[in-house]
Amino acid sequence: MNDPVLIAAPATEPVTLAEIKLQLGFGPVEDSTREASSILSDKLRPFITAARRECESYCRRAFITQRWLLRTDGFPGKDWRYNWNGYPAIRLPKGPLQSIDFVKYVDTSGQVQSLPLDTTYGNDAPQYGYQLWRGSETEPGIIYSSWARPWPPTRMVPSNVMIQYRCGYGQPITCSMTNGSAVLSLAGGIKFNPDDAPLMAGDLGLPISVPGAGPEGAALNTFVASVGTNGVVTLKDQAAASVTNVAGWAGQPVPEEIRNAIKLTVEDYYDKGCEGGELPNVVKRLLGYYRNVVE
Repeated sequence: MNDPVLIAAPATEPVTLAEIKLQLGFGPVEDSTREASSILSDKLRPFITAARRECESYCRRAFITQRWLLRTDGFPGKDWRYNWNGYPAIRLPKGPLQSIDFVKYVDTSGQVQSLPLDTTYGNDAPQYGYQLWRGSETEPGIIYSSWARPWPPTRMVPSNVMIQYRCGYGQPITCSMTNGSAVLSLAGGIKFNPDDAPLMAGDLGLPISVPGAGPEGAALNTFVASVGTNGVVTLKDQAAASVTNVAGWAGQPVPEEIRNAIKLTVEDYYDKGCEGGELPNVVKRLLGYYRNVVE
């Protein structure tokens, strides 16, 4: 299996520039002039990105929402490591998995075909499709062929199976809501992928936090209840107040241990000029619980 390719980098970082300055002990005096602030900011921004990437690599996962494309030379045979029945499986690196954008393959005639998601557990499975297991804290997401169906035949050409997916804990969103409505509007005409909605009855959807839309000005912390064919999102709970273009959050919050690990890694870069070598032991201890044990 080939390594995945980054398609869309995170739109933001799990820690802010202001948080890093505070971590390094820069106060009003050191950051007092526009020139000094600009020089310091330009130096620290690459450190933040590099630290996040190094910590992600150590954990074998994604911290902030990003998109990756996995290409393989055909569908897999039996993989006994993940299911005692030996169902053919494709592992999706860099969890936590959020959603699948598409699963495509080159059929025997040379045409690119889309593989549909099967949510029937084999009760009304398509001839060719896939089932999704989103993974856990210690394993990546996995897709299987529909029960009990084979993977479709493919033309023997390189990278004849393509899977694009979104992973990471979450990301900021600019959103609006109207008092008494459960519809979430996203700025810029952005729409949700229908796969962000619950896949089956009882499954929870994508967590959503909308500042100021809850009771008495608190954040509305709820989740996606449904996504229409046009990408319009309906949340489980209605807004208790109207908000316009507020900075919300889609997905799970990035754990504080991970954010602290990134801050300490940036501090190590700053002190040692990016020549520190391995991650500091304290960073490894903070990240230990979140390290994906499956390659």
